[in-house]
This record gives sequence, structure tokens and C-alpha cells, in this order.
Amino acid sequence: MSRNILKALVRLPGDPEKGARPGRVEFLDNAVQNATGTVNLRATVSNPDHHFWPGQFVNVKLVLTTQKAAVLVPSQATQISQQGPFVFVIKTDDTAELRPITLGQRQGVDVVITSGVAPGERVVLAGHLLVRPGSKVHVDSGAPAQSVGSKGGNRPSGPERGRS
Repeated sequence: MSRNILKALVRLPGDPEKGARPGRVEFLDNAVQNATGTVNLRATVSNPDHHFWPGQFVNVKLVLTTQKAAVLVPSQATQISQQGPFVFVIKTDDTAELRPITLGQRQGVDVVITSGVAPGERVVLAGHLLVRPGSKVHVDSGAPAQSVGSKGGNRPSGPERGRS
């Protein structure tokens, strides 16, 4: 906060996520409320059109840092084993490869993969119990192919269903 890089994205509960207005963080409490899991924060937001009113409830997202070209996968693609987190990557010959990964921060329904998966690789989203490393994977033809997206790029849109 002393470096003045914290940003707050403020929106009304009914507003879309993309409609959040940026603000400058003025105060950030160092305690989390046990009952609600919330943190007190004060931010200054430009409000020339009187979109926000005093006493109104708002949703605030605190942006600590922005990671450029982050690799995102849907959270449902990640699995945990005794050796740690992994995903099944679908290779070009439609076979599954078990790939150990390093998980980063969650971003909504997605999670950042800091190592183990490259942008553009396809991952299995459903049917994990039926997938074995090296086995053929059937891609559900009812949904578009799923590939790993970058933070600023296209987010995957359809499921890859694993079946051996």
C-alpha cells in the first residue's frame, strides 16, 4: 500500500463484473472479521454520474498485482494426488498425459497454473476417474474443444470429457 499500487474495483451487487469502477485504496484494515470473513477497506472512486449513494452496499475486489500472460484453467480440471496437484493434458494424438502442475491464485472459477501447462494445451474437465495416462480420450463432440487460456486471452468455453 505504501507503493500506491493497490487498486479497488467497485461495483453494485447487480452490476456486471466488467462494469466495476476503479478506485484508489485509502485505508486497508489488517484484521479479518471472524463472523463474515470480510476486511474493512476505504477507497476513493470517481462518481460523476451518482451511480453510488451513501450507505449503499457495494462489492469491492482488491487488486494486489496483475500477472501478465498468466495461464488459466478451469478449477474443475485440477486434481490432487499424494504427489501434489495435476491435470490431464490431451496430446495431439488424443491421448491423456498426467502433468504435475504448480497452482497459483484463483481468479473466479479459474485458477492460475504457474508451471506444468502451456497456453493452447487442452485439459480434461470431466470424467477424470476414467482417464489413465497414455489412454485415448474421447472429446465430447457436443461442446467446442477446450484449450488453456491466458489471463488476457480467450477463456476456454467447453468441456473435455475424459473416457478411456
